[in-house]
Amino acid sequence: MSESDKPLRQQIDEAMAAIRHQLERLSEGPTMGGPSDDRSVIADLEAEYLALKEARVGLGSHDCALDEFDDENPN
Repeated sequence: MSESDKPLRQQIDEAMAAIRHQLERLSEGPTMGGPSDDRSVIADLEAEYLALKEARVGLGSHDCALDEFDDENPN
């Protein structure tokens, strides 16, 4: 199934899961080299996560099954 064939809610949920995964990796710190300053990247990812969450809420009841992401913080 191509990405465009998936229901919008599923696409949003998958994007939110991907962002959460990236936030988890960034919070673990660098695996090589010295410390890095990822605050701006983290802020951008958190903003994108919140925008996706708001968009999902805006889908309304026609596509509104509750799932594991509801009421969850991105971190």
